Amino acid sequence: MRANNKGFTLIELIIFIIVGGIFLPVSMIAFTSVMNSYSRPDYYVKAKFFAEKRMAEITNTPYDSITQASFCSTPTDEGDGYTTECSVNTINPIDLSTTSPSPYYKRITVTVKYSGLLSDYVIKTIVTRRPNLP
Repeated sequence: MRANNKGFTLIELIIFIIVGGIFLPVSMIAFTSVMNSYSRPDYYVKAKFFAEKRMAEITNTPYDSITQASFCSTPTDEGDGYTTECSVNTINPIDLSTTSPSPYYKRITVTVKYSGLLSDYVIKTIVTRRPNLP
């Protein structure tokens, strides 16, 4: 009669260690990539702050003073590796294109670049000067 032995054989333990040795590095790579992606929101919060700050600087000036040359001639270093670039274009209010632009509408685009971001952070707005009514 055979005794009811419970437990693992040596072969089963060796196979378990080999399989664990294969899956442990793979799971560590996945875990570290997930942890790195959780730190990205901090980069985006800073990028949003710098973009909104730059946009406020531009839009707080009179309409006629908002030009590409006065605000957006060179990228601005915000510190900590963040840089902002902007563009000011007169646009057509009907299709928002730069073809046949109106002197009463300008589109301002602010782009923040940082190496930790997956893509550049971009915000846009349209400012207008109301025409004088008769």
